[in-house]
Amino acid sequence: MEITCLTVGDLSTNCYLLTDEDTNESLIIDPGDEGDFISTTILEKRVKPKAIVFTHGHYDHCLAALELKLNFNIPIYIHPEDLFLYKKSHLSAKHFSHISIPKPPPADHFLTDNDILTFGHSQVKVLHTPGHTPGSICLFSPGTLFSGDTLFAEGIGRTDLSYSSLSDLKKSLQKISKLPTNTTIYPGHGNLSLLTNTLSYSVV
Repeated sequence: MEITCLTVGDLSTNCYLLTDEDTNESLIIDPGDEGDFISTTILEKRVKPKAIVFTHGHYDHCLAALELKLNFNIPIYIHPEDLFLYKKSHLSAKHFSHISIPKPPPADHFLTDNDILTFGHSQVKVLHTPGHTPGSICLFSPGTLFSGDTLFAEGIGRTDLSYSSLSDLKKSLQKISKLPTNTTIYPGHGNLSLLTNTLSYSVV
């Protein structure tokens, strides 16, 4: 599996293209903004996007959803407990970043814990990891974890929002800690890190 990181938007969100190297089929994770840039990269790399997957519903992770949906006619996946955030992402973008965009397109599929997403000969497993938001997920493939805003190289996702839960996040981190050590963490913002235990990990 080839991993391409595109850092996009005012909040420097990491959008990932996961590409099966045998078939060139690809998943788009967290297209936070700059849909033209993401689309151009997809065309230049000649990959075949199969789906858009959101680790959670915050606006800085999904502003390019409509453009990519229109450009490639591919389904959108999100955990149902974050649908309320995704649906108002255009309003949040206007309020917090003064960005005017249309409403996001409807989600096509809802993710649940332990779902398997297949693209070509590659797969990722969905881990429901609430805390930062109620519907936060991570995506796991042996040796790699795409952690969204649950886990960063130097910290964890914020839990001071009305719908966040520190106790849920602690349980999610315990779940992540059971993955193999030295799993590479690909976060929603910032640098990569290596998983060593629940709250201790080293920057790559």
